[in-house]
Amino acid sequence: MTAAGKQRMNVTKILIVDDEPLTCQLITKVLELNGFEAASLTDEKKIVPTIEAIHPDLILLDYHLGTKSGLDVLANLRRHTAGEKIPVIFTSGIDRRKQVMDAGAQGFLQKPFDWNELVSIINTLIPDHNFQGEPWTSVQN
Repeated sequence: MTAAGKQRMNVTKILIVDDEPLTCQLITKVLELNGFEAASLTDEKKIVPTIEAIHPDLILLDYHLGTKSGLDVLANLRRHTAGEKIPVIFTSGIDRRKQVMDAGAQGFLQKPFDWNELVSIINTLIPDHNFQGEPWTSVQN
């Protein structure tokens, strides 16, 4: 059965913010195969209007966004009603766990990260996500 054919209830919407389009595409695919709805941005300046439009349940935010820090993006996000309570998981190729957690993030994943760990953290932060079917990340060929 394809991911699209699996029944979904309470679909969790995730916004991916990363300046690398290929990273966005890969994460989007893995999330969709695990029953999540995913949208992505490569331009952090569009984060607030995008949040107001799609109302994500969670944001996956890269620490290094071209010339801007993800910490600055998080601080800006928290100043807006639309983004003040959305859980944020940071990603980075360098261990920035202490900095992002001190800044108010709810999670951190160091790249390259384990897909099962990503899905596990999301399911912990958004416990009402209900995906009927076998998670793609645990399927063995």
